[in-house]
Amino acid sequence: MTDAFVRLRRPLLLAGIAFLITVGALFHFYVYPRTTVVPLEQTRVQRLVSPSATYLDTATFRLHRDVPVQNTVAVYGDMQAGDDRTAVWVEFSSLDTRDGERVDYHERRTAFDRRTGLAVDCCGAYVDEDPGVRQTGLAFRLPARAEPRSYAMFDPLLRREEQLRFEREETVAGVPAYRYTYSAGPVKTADLPGPVPGTTVGMPEEERVAVARYTEITRTIWVEPESGLTVRTQERRRDTLRTPDQVERLVAFDADLTTSTAEVHAFAEEAARFRRWMLLTREWIPLGCALLAVLLAGGYAIGTRPVRSATAQHQQQVPGHDLANAG
Repeated sequence: MTDAFVRLRRPLLLAGIAFLITVGALFHFYVYPRTTVVPLEQTRVQRLVSPSATYLDTATFRLHRDVPVQNTVAVYGDMQAGDDRTAVWVEFSSLDTRDGERVDYHERRTAFDRRTGLAVDCCGAYVDEDPGVRQTGLAFRLPARAEPRSYAMFDPLLRREEQLRFEREETVAGVPAYRYTYSAGPVKTADLPGPVPGTTVGMPEEERVAVARYTEITRTIWVEPESGLTVRTQERRRDTLRTPDQVERLVAFDADLTTSTAEVHAFAEEAARFRRWMLLTREWIPLGCALLAVLLAGGYAIGTRPVRSATAQHQQQVPGHDLANAG
């Protein structure tokens, strides 16, 4: 090994160590935090289905039973309205029968913090064309690195914040997930636009009766914790009509809705990809760089040990009683 190569190897080792430390720190402190930020652009559609539901046709006031229904929830991002800190998404929720008859419809526009997921009061937010509804808590989803604890989440149907409680850890379509749930209601959600026939609500002695819709709901979601993405949703919803005396007169909607099996697998696969990338940028790449840097540091330490001359090495190898005779 020539002296020139030895002199060149040392700065190369130092440069390699510095490069690995820089790359590891870059992924951990720069790339990973940006991975956890919710994007401005968003196109996500989820379908909750029920094979057997009860609902009241408010046009004919006829009650239908054992009808398959589907609630399609589509979320789109308004990129022009968002910025580095805030995203603005619009959600459309349409509950329809298999034959395409609309049972219920809701719409909202929500601004929220891109890191925490908490709703922000700005950017023309509204719920069902009402800009006066104050949206608080988590707007659409849990943040990255979700924790096994309770979260406040806004329910657009009830128009208020609910406590989403952690229940347990489960596996959904091969992906580890946290199960959260909340139950609420009955809550008054709407006044019907006009009085209904008394016979519809079991009051034949009255020709027309004013009624309001009350909703009670139990919503359960399964969340992949690293990404914060929901991989499955289950919703138990029951709507009733009440007269001004607060007596429950009629069940207007009753169904158990859940994410279809095909979408559960698709959402789980999406969450698994996010999980791998987040672990890669936060832990695996920085750890790999650190290990390689340690190996290079060991090579540098060996290369910097003093090299004895050939005469000194020879003298070290000759026994002491022979050194006297060496001259």
